[in-house]
Order: sequence, then C-alpha cells, then structure tokens
Amino acid sequence: MTSADTQAFLSPEWGLSEAGLVTSQYGASVDFISPAAGPVTLEFLEPYPVLTFTVLRDGVAAGQVTLAGNQMKINVAAGHNQLVLDQLDQGQVALWQNGVVLTAIRTDLDLKPVPVEKPYLTFVGDSITAGELMAGNQNLPAQSFPSLVAQQVGRPLARIAYGGTGLTRRAPFQEPTAITALWQVGPGIARPRVQTDLVIVNYGLNDFNYGASRQEFTFGLRVYLLELVKRFHDAKVLLLTPFNGEYVDIFQQESRRFDHLEVVDTSDWAVLTANRHPNVEEHQRAAEQILALEPFKEL
Repeated sequence: MTSADTQAFLSPEWGLSEAGLVTSQYGASVDFISPAAGPVTLEFLEPYPVLTFTVLRDGVAAGQVTLAGNQMKINVAAGHNQLVLDQLDQGQVALWQNGVVLTAIRTDLDLKPVPVEKPYLTFVGDSITAGELMAGNQNLPAQSFPSLVAQQVGRPLARIAYGGTGLTRRAPFQEPTAITALWQVGPGIARPRVQTDLVIVNYGLNDFNYGASRQEFTFGLRVYLLELVKRFHDAKVLLLTPFNGEYVDIFQQESRRFDHLEVVDTSDWAVLTANRHPNVEEHQRAAEQILALEPFKEL
C-alpha cells in the first residue's frame, strides 16, 4: 500500500505536530472520496485504548471501527467516506494533553479530498456540543446537533468543544480553557484556520452547575467575548444561552458591546440537562431550533 496525503483528508479539529496529525476532539473526522471499494489503513502513533470511529458512507452511518494495535483497517465504499472519532478510553484532560496522533493513511486507492465549496459552520462549546454521552456512556458526535445542522444546510463543520469546560474557574476542567481551545488543538499546537461566516457558541452550563456566581460569570463571559471576536471577527456569532435557562440576562447585557453577536434564548427548547446529557432526540430538537433561526434562513 502507498501512503496518501493524510493532511488533505482531515477536518479542522486536527493540528500538525512533530509526531504527526493530532486531535483532542470528539467529532474530529477523516473525510475522503474513493473511486472504488477497497481497503484503507489508518496508522496511529500509539495503540490508543478503545479508540473508535463511526463510519459514514455518503452521510449514512455504516457501523464503527476500533483501533487494533496501532492500526485501524477498514473497507471503504465507492463515494464519500467519513470516519468520525467518537470513543476513547481516556479522560478529557489526558486527551487534551496527549491527543490522538495519526501518522499515515495507507491504501492503493486513489483517494480524493472532499471539495470545500462553502464556508464552514463553526460550533463552540462543552461536552454537549461535542456530542458526548448521548446514549448512556456512548458519545455520538455524528448525531449531535452541530453535525445535524451542518448536514441539513450542506456546509462543512468545524467543532471546538471539550467536556467540562466553561467560562469561569468554577468549571470542572480547565484544560483546555475556553480561550485556549479557540486557538489550539493541543498544548502549543495551532488550530487550523478555516473560512467561516457563522459561529454558534454554547457555554455556561458547567459554570452554573459548579457554583459560579453571577458576578463570576459576567466577568468570565466579558473576557471570553473579547477573545471570541478576535478569533472570528468576520463572522456572525450566535450565543446560545445555557439550556437550563440560566444567565440569559448576562448574555444579553454583555453581547451589546458587539454588533455581530446575537443572543439566542434556549430556555424553552426542552433540552434537559439536570444530572444528565441531552439524548439523541434532544439533539435533534436543538438542531431544529437552530435551523429555524433567521441567519439559517439565508444559507
């Protein structure tokens, strides 16, 4: 088998390191068009425990594949194939610090990258945006609301989402911080820049659940919005309030400082978050609500 141009097939959740292409993100994908059915092997730096990808063929889920040793062997179909990272037996902080490193894609097929003909939709947030724990202990990023929205409008997806993160020191995980995640996919590893004209942000739930006061959250949001605007200064930004209905007035107050920020009150979306993560049906409901927003009517 020959080595394919690995970097050309990776979503924006992968960054370049000395060891290879690295990601720390559930929902990161390997995406290509194959002229025929046949074998493809992905080689990784280490035998990561229970590293699993969902396989999609022309957008339809077609099972899962798990790493064996440091190789992942699959038989792809003719057409559009996508592998979405959804499981890894490793904690969030360790995943961020170490990442998953892809070193090569080997095949005799003449794989082609999927053309990017429209700007990316960028979704930013915590474990809910990442699609974690949607079915018991199973992560389903390919069925999460960011994926559903991007599929519906025919846009490529960029995701910046890490479990346990928030906008204050009260959030249980501080690696990465929300600001660091905007710029990096791992410690010191730059996040690729892509053209995006619409950014959807959902933070605040972890801050509230772990005791952030209104004053703490106001300050955290104020600092974060400055960095968010710096990162996405040419894009329209939709700020989804926490699904539990908290901090809505704080979002409205702080967003007034910027012209291209719009607050979306999600408190009536019936996305339940008390002691649980939203399930598949609730992600579908969130996607429907987002697609009904005015900016999406213009896409």
